[in-house]
Amino acid sequence: MSSSIRTLPPEGSIWPMLNPLGLVTGTLRDRLANAIQYGLKPKYPPLEVLPCANVHVEKYMACENQGKMTCIACKLVSYCSKECQKAHWPVHKRDCNDRMRSASWKPAWVAEGRLPTFLDMKIMSGAEELWDRFSERLGVGMSLWSGSDLLGGSRGNMPAMDVVKIHKNELGLTRGLSLAFVASGDLRHVVQTVNCLGNDYSGHLKILLNDRSPPVVSRNLILLLILGSIPDEAIAADIALHFWYSAFMPVEYRLRISAMLSSLLRQDNRQHTLSTDLGSKFFLTCMVSRDVAECMSYVVDSSMSVEQAQAEYDRVRNASSRLDFRDQMYAGLKPSHRLAFLEFRRFGIVLPFGAINAHFNATNRSLFSPRGEWLQSDYADPLAGWETSTRRTARGHLRLLILPDQLRTFARRVRELNIAFYVSNADACGLSKMISSDTIAMHGIPSTMRFDRVEVSNILDPNYVGIRGVLASWGPLLAQSDKAAIVGYFMNWMGYQQDARTIHAGKGLFSNLLERLGREGKTAIYLTATDVDTLYDNSVAFSEFLKKQGLDNILDTLKLKLRDEHTIIPHRIGVPLEGKKGDLPFFPDDESWYRHTKLHSQTFTERFVEVIRG
Repeated sequence: MSSSIRTLPPEGSIWPMLNPLGLVTGTLRDRLANAIQYGLKPKYPPLEVLPCANVHVEKYMACENQGKMTCIACKLVSYCSKECQKAHWPVHKRDCNDRMRSASWKPAWVAEGRLPTFLDMKIMSGAEELWDRFSERLGVGMSLWSGSDLLGGSRGNMPAMDVVKIHKNELGLTRGLSLAFVASGDLRHVVQTVNCLGNDYSGHLKILLNDRSPPVVSRNLILLLILGSIPDEAIAADIALHFWYSAFMPVEYRLRISAMLSSLLRQDNRQHTLSTDLGSKFFLTCMVSRDVAECMSYVVDSSMSVEQAQAEYDRVRNASSRLDFRDQMYAGLKPSHRLAFLEFRRFGIVLPFGAINAHFNATNRSLFSPRGEWLQSDYADPLAGWETSTRRTARGHLRLLILPDQLRTFARRVRELNIAFYVSNADACGLSKMISSDTIAMHGIPSTMRFDRVEVSNILDPNYVGIRGVLASWGPLLAQSDKAAIVGYFMNWMGYQQDARTIHAGKGLFSNLLERLGREGKTAIYLTATDVDTLYDNSVAFSEFLKKQGLDNILDTLKLKLRDEHTIIPHRIGVPLEGKKGDLPFFPDDESWYRHTKLHSQTFTERFVEVIRG
């Protein structure tokens, strides 16, 4: 398997010698931190293009040319010439002919002639499955890569969305906007929204970014520091990419992160507030708890070796008890995609397939707890948070998607825009009370502040805050405009409405739609209930669910209303923005179907809402 990549990323033994910030103080420390932050270059620069795959680790040799000729068999690697391809074939053939790429590959339960564990009656309930995972310590279940639900299995992640849609809503490109992401999770919605404002937008942008999880908030802060303070956009984007998604990173990257955090954390924060100017237009205020500061501190801790991190990562990500769950996902993938996904699961580094990774010699501590435990679930997948293409996915997972198209653009935009971030670590409803009572006015969020968008994620779900709690807290803080809106979605409503999914919607409906999928040839094998749900109009069931939750009374009391014609986010994933409530997800071709149902992890039961002033 991938002999062009080391079995383990190399031990970061030079890190203790290269961690000078803990050995000096005062002016010298500041100068050293500044030199590291702005002068330290990685041994291997960020990849601008796909590299030639002719890498021989044992010989310490790697071709530095661009890969232009794709392997016609697997399409996973590229070479600069036929000579390099021929020279590398003895190495590459082990990947190209790997059993995961075989047309005869079958899930373990099929090969062994048994019932898969995910259908075993002993673990049918979500609560029992959750208990099994916790008892085996298979990830703490925290969501650091997307908005996945703890009980969601391998499903239930939202792709990045633009919550402004400025050309369909606001009247001018010079008008200031105030946006609140009150249960933000990671930064993907913020990145997408800022990037989609476009080059012509020149208004003043205020963004309130809140999450109650200290590890999530600390990571978001560090990503903003990386993207806002490192002058070289390519370097900034690459450091951010690997800090966000890779279990390991070059030691030079960790040193630069350490230098940035060193100056920020030395501020006098007796009021639990940290602030910094990142250039002439980008201002960052952190209204955070001591727990967040502690999370930021242990991010640069060097006590966890790469070997220890790899062992813990492998223990969770490749647990034998979860084999059938992994094979269930692999079963729907094309052969080369199976191998590409497996490669990331083995090494945890977002790089093009087969690229050299010997310089990834420092642990990304932000993905592990202070005790050294992998923080996420065993099924966490960076790809779930971004739309991509199948061509890009096979070659480098999501690397070529978000590096040039998203992170570089964001790094450039935060330098060009007049933008202020206010980062907080509070309960979503508690935060609204803090605003209304002027508790955080001294930090730039007065009680008079009103928001053009309030993105609430899925805390609208009954098992979280619920509709009444969210709307009562944030409805009064909406701007006085028919464009201002609370945007959110329901991920878990199916557990409260029997006919929310096809399988429970009526006798014979599921089998009829399953047969229809087969006739349409949407997918060849291993059709799932989720696939069938793409053909089911769940809008009537959703309306009934909202009625049972007392939505009409809540809206009337709070003088709000549900927007029938959405202008920000579609009613449902896969439906055009201008689509109606009852429209079904649309897949124009087989590749679109495959990308949305097999490469991504939506259930197609998620429903989005936009709430505006009445």
